[in-house]
Amino acid sequence: FPYIIAHGADVLIHTDDNGLIYAHSNVIQDKRNSRRKSISILGVPHDAVRVFIRFLCSSCYEKQDMEDFAMHLLVLSHVYVVPHLKRVCESQFENTLLNKENVIDVFQLALLCDAPRLGLLCHRMILKSYEEVSTSQGWIAMKQSHPSLRKELVRSVSYELNSLKQRSRKQKEIQTYTQLYDAMEAFVHICRDGCREIGPTKVENPHVSCGFQACNGLEMLLKHLAVCKLRSIPGGCSRCKRMWQLLELHSRICVDSEQCKVPLCSSFKERMKQSRKDEKRWKLLVKNEHQENWRFSFLFAGY
Repeated sequence: FPYIIAHGADVLIHTDDNGLIYAHSNVIQDKRNSRRKSISILGVPHDAVRVFIRFLCSSCYEKQDMEDFAMHLLVLSHVYVVPHLKRVCESQFENTLLNKENVIDVFQLALLCDAPRLGLLCHRMILKSYEEVSTSQGWIAMKQSHPSLRKELVRSVSYELNSLKQRSRKQKEIQTYTQLYDAMEAFVHICRDGCREIGPTKVENPHVSCGFQACNGLEMLLKHLAVCKLRSIPGGCSRCKRMWQLLELHSRICVDSEQCKVPLCSSFKERMKQSRKDEKRWKLLVKNEHQENWRFSFLFAGY
């Protein structure tokens, strides 16, 4: 391959460490001076430039060369506007080369080389593995070279963690609401239709499922409530408290307490109405008390 490039070459490429590479002017040239027969590609290893020139000539590369010089080739493809090579580099990082140790360096290169997809992949990996990434050499170097970028990453990690907590909390709330809804449906079913051992009618085979998953647990709670001796003691049975809470919850959402078959539904409704009246009465008394205090303070303000 070196002979093929050197044969008929009319451009001399100078690289770091006084390296020389021969190429053809139709492959690479300095657009600022088309007559110039030599150019310099500095700042990247000599072998990375060699792989770059080979790709320009043949669109080929060795696997090991890509593994060794992918970052340098990404920079060269951006500087010399070689979209095909740029896509190859991005694909290699996406599929095999990107890891927790080099993700910070690749992320910074993606920002500099206008590679948004690669930058997004890096950002996702940083968020997912922040604890490990934050101890890498790339992170330590970024703290010195690009402190503002580090602050942005820390801020985005914090935002993502808060978002995850909020989503987790909402999922738990949805799960709780679903369980409560299922329990309410099963409770009404037991009181209205009957089930295995409780209700107006019982099923012939108590082992056959009725279609409500919460029925078994609710029947156990109801039977416990009927015989528990601690239910009337302040701070007593926690299982009975759950049953009372379920009864009260049902009464709050029931639209027809007069026809409802659930025990104590109308009683809870009446109690809630009375508590609302008491609450309004107390609010009125507090309001009047404030007015009286203001009136007396005004009358005795001159003394």
